[in-house]
Amino acid sequence: MRRTILGAVAAIILITPVLGQVPTAPTVPNPDTTPQGGAPGAGTSNPSRTPALDPNAQALPGANGDSANLAPDFDVERTIAASLQSSTALANARRILQADLAREGIVRAEGRPNITASGSATRYDAATIIRTTPEAPPFVALQDHSEQLTIGVSQRIDLTGQVRAATTQARLQTLADQFTVDRFAQERVLLARTTFYNYLRATRQVQVNEAALRAVQSQRDIAKKLYEGGIGQKIDFLRAETNVAAAEQDLTRARNDAEISRAAFNNLVGRPLTAPINAKDVEGVAFGESNALSGTVGSNPPTPYTVPAAELRIDPDSAIETAQIRRPEVLQNAVLVRVAETGVKLARAGQEPGFTLSAAGNYFPTTSFQTPRERTAGITASLIIPLYDGGATRERVTEARTRVETAKANLESSKTDAALFTRQAYLNVQTAARQIDAANAALAQALAARQLAQIRYEGQVGLFLEVTDAQAALVRAQNAQVNAVYDYLIARARFANATGEPVQL
Repeated sequence: MRRTILGAVAAIILITPVLGQVPTAPTVPNPDTTPQGGAPGAGTSNPSRTPALDPNAQALPGANGDSANLAPDFDVERTIAASLQSSTALANARRILQADLAREGIVRAEGRPNITASGSATRYDAATIIRTTPEAPPFVALQDHSEQLTIGVSQRIDLTGQVRAATTQARLQTLADQFTVDRFAQERVLLARTTFYNYLRATRQVQVNEAALRAVQSQRDIAKKLYEGGIGQKIDFLRAETNVAAAEQDLTRARNDAEISRAAFNNLVGRPLTAPINAKDVEGVAFGESNALSGTVGSNPPTPYTVPAAELRIDPDSAIETAQIRRPEVLQNAVLVRVAETGVKLARAGQEPGFTLSAAGNYFPTTSFQTPRERTAGITASLIIPLYDGGATRERVTEARTRVETAKANLESSKTDAALFTRQAYLNVQTAARQIDAANAALAQALAARQLAQIRYEGQVGLFLEVTDAQAALVRAQNAQVNAVYDYLIARARFANATGEPVQL
C-alpha cells in the first residue's frame, strides 16, 4: 500500500511541470490554407496564430487568422458607412427621389406662361393678280412669295386651384419618397450592425473552440502519462482521444461558420468575399476567458462584459410614442394620406371650368391684299365650361376618395406596427441583458467546476469522466456567454431601428 502511494506521488511530481504548458494543436483541415487572390499571406490559418479570447484585445483578426496588417480596421461606424455606400436599393431609392424632383418641376411648369415662336415662308407658282373691271388696271392681291413670323404667349389662369393642387401633390410625393430613402437607410444600418456583430460572434467562437481543443489535448497528455505511469486507466486515455477528435470537429465547424460570416460581411460592405477583415470589437466588450481552457488551473478569469445600468433605463411608453412620430413608414403613410386627399381635388377637374389667356404678335415682311399690315397683334381669352362627360369625373372622384380611406387605414396600421415592434424590441433588450448576467454567473460556476475536477483527477481522487463533463460544460458556458453578449448588442440595434433612430446619410 505504501509503495502504491509513493508511486502515485512520484507520477504526480513528474506530471506537474506539464501543467500550464499549452501543447500545439494538431493540423485541422481548413479551406483557408491556400492564399486567396495572390495577396501575400491572405487566407492562411493556424490555430496557434489566433490569439486566445483576451478581454483586453479589442481588434479581432480575420476568421481565418489573417494578420491585422493586411486589412483596414472595421468598427461599427465604418461598417455602417461602407454598407450604406454599397447598397443598391438605397441608391435606387435616391434615383427615384431625383425623378420625383423633376416631376415636381414639370407640374409647376403648368402654372407658368408658355412662350412660342414660329416662322414660315411660302413660294407660289405665280402672283395672284385681280382686276375689279376690265378697264381697271390690275393689282397684286398676293405676291408669289409670303413670309410670316409669329410670337405667342399663353397663360393658364388657375381659377379652380387645379395647378396648385397638382403642385402640392407632387411635392408631397417627393416627401413620401424621401421617407422611403430613410427607411432603406435604417434597414441597411440594422443589417450592418447585425452582420458586424455576427462576424465578431463567429470569430470569438473560433477562439473558444481553439482554446477548448488545447485544453482537451492537455487532458489527453495527462491521461496518457498517468496511464503509462501505471496509476491511470486506459479507458481514460481513450476517452481523452475521443474528446480531442470531437473538439477538432467543433473547431472545424466554428471556422466554417466564421468563413460564412466573413463572406456575408464582405458582401455587405462591397469587398471581395475572401478579403481579410480586421474587426475592432465594441468598446467595453470583454469576456471571462478561462485559463483552465488551456490547462492552467487556480487563476481567476478577467471581468466579463456587463450591461451598463444606464442602457436599461428605457421607458417603453415613451419609446413607443417616439417610434410613432419618427418611424419612416409612419411619416410616409401620413404624407400619402395628404397625397390621396389632394387627388380628390384633382379628380374634380372634369367638372370645373378652365380659363386661358393668350397673346400673339405677327410680322409679315411681304405685305399684300391678304396681309396689308406688316405687324399685327391680338389677345385671346378662352373659357371652357364642361357640361357632361358621361359620368367619368364622378367615378374618378369616387376612386380618389377610396384611395384616401386606404391611405388612412395604412397610416393607422403603421402606427400599430411601430408600437408592436418597439414593445417587442424593448422586451428583447431586457431579456438579452438578463441573459448576459446569467451567462456570466454560469461561466464562473463552470470555471470553478472545471478547475476542481482537474485538481481532483490529477490528485487521483476524482474520475476522468468528471473532468470531461466539466470541460464540456465550460465550453458550453463560454459559447453561451459569447452568444449572450452579441445577442444583446443585436437587440439594442433592433430597438434603435424600431424607434426610428435617424441615420446620417
